[in-house]
Amino acid sequence: MARRYARALFELGQEEGKEKQFLDELQTVAQLVNDCEDLRSLLESPLYDITLKRRVLKEVASKISLSAYMMNFLNILLDKDRFPVMGEILDAYKEILDKLTGRVRARVTCATSLNEDQLKQVAQTLSKVVKKEVDVDVIVEPSLIGGMIAEVEGMIYDGSVKTQLSKLTQSLKGEI
Repeated sequence: MARRYARALFELGQEEGKEKQFLDELQTVAQLVNDCEDLRSLLESPLYDITLKRRVLKEVASKISLSAYMMNFLNILLDKDRFPVMGEILDAYKEILDKLTGRVRARVTCATSLNEDQLKQVAQTLSKVVKKEVDVDVIVEPSLIGGMIAEVEGMIYDGSVKTQLSKLTQSLKGEI
């Protein structure tokens, strides 16, 4: 279902030449809804009146200056009670855009956050491996101790200290 909404928005974006603008606006709204518990509760709950939801959404949209196209799209989501799948719609939209532009997404899990240079270096390295442009989403997981795990196009590249220690432990157990 989320894919259908994403595809419809993407096709409109293509017609209007605003694919990237729609992505930016969708990300902004999704982030705002995700960050604001009260807003998310209001927009996603069937208990609130649609008129109230529209009024609040219009107020929010005016503050973050959304296009009329995006406002219409969000109103459709409200009408059809699809606001709870906003994150899935965003992911599907990104996937469609990435496929069209020959980009892939990589999920990199590391023990600490990466600075811009490190992030750029990871993206370049993964790009060489998969021979496509790579956008990197970083997840911080302190239990890895060090190193990182990269998942791109279904492949997992595990260079974490935690895994290395686990392999060493298994190796030692086998030899004793």
